[in-house]
Amino acid sequence: MNIFWDARDRSETYTVVPGENCVIGVQVRGRISRVEGERTEALRIAGITGVLTGPRTFYSQANTKSLLIQIPPLLLSRRISVPMNEIKDASLSLEDLFTKSEVSQLLEDCEEANENVSVSSWDASLVFQKFWKNKELKEDSDTYLIEAMQRIRSSAGELGIRSLAEDLGVSQSTLERGFKARVGINPKEFASLVRFRKALEGLGKTESLTELAYGSGYYDQAHFIREFKKKTGTSPKKWNSLNI
Repeated sequence: MNIFWDARDRSETYTVVPGENCVIGVQVRGRISRVEGERTEALRIAGITGVLTGPRTFYSQANTKSLLIQIPPLLLSRRISVPMNEIKDASLSLEDLFTKSEVSQLLEDCEEANENVSVSSWDASLVFQKFWKNKELKEDSDTYLIEAMQRIRSSAGELGIRSLAEDLGVSQSTLERGFKARVGINPKEFASLVRFRKALEGLGKTESLTELAYGSGYYDQAHFIREFKKKTGTSPKKWNSLNI
């Protein structure tokens, strides 16, 4: 898990692109809203967003501060009863997945920590760990999923799903069901996400999109640009110019 305070002094609109983690957010100052076209909808003060498959745009008021927790879906799935595919691409209230008393205590602890002017990332971690360790994790019986994800990452998303299942000693349907329930997306979508994140990391380090495409596991430059637009809403060159 990655636990930290996120402070934004100025109002701004920003885009979040797909990554491997789910995100829990607790707003202790100001408000953040989701933007869809001309419509904006305020996020719950304590909320969670599942694994994303496409871009998500948010608007933050000035002087906003939130506790953010980037948490692997495999770990989160051991703490909640809802299958991870049911929160894929969704932003929910934390009370949809945890008890009202647990969330109320987390909010109270976050507000108390925020009053401490010297609050640090260490303090943020302590606040969330108190909430997280309130109940024991369910036993992890699908250990093959950890190996599957590691192999897909090491192959830069180029590993065949059928051969992967055979190597792990499970059927392809079992592998796919496990991914949907515990990760939120199927193995093919996870491989696509791995390729995208590798390409995003390499963007700006090379002027050749063709070289970047092949190095990230795409068939060709056209395939790379098409998939990049699905994940970010814009082309690689435009994204690079906006994020330099």
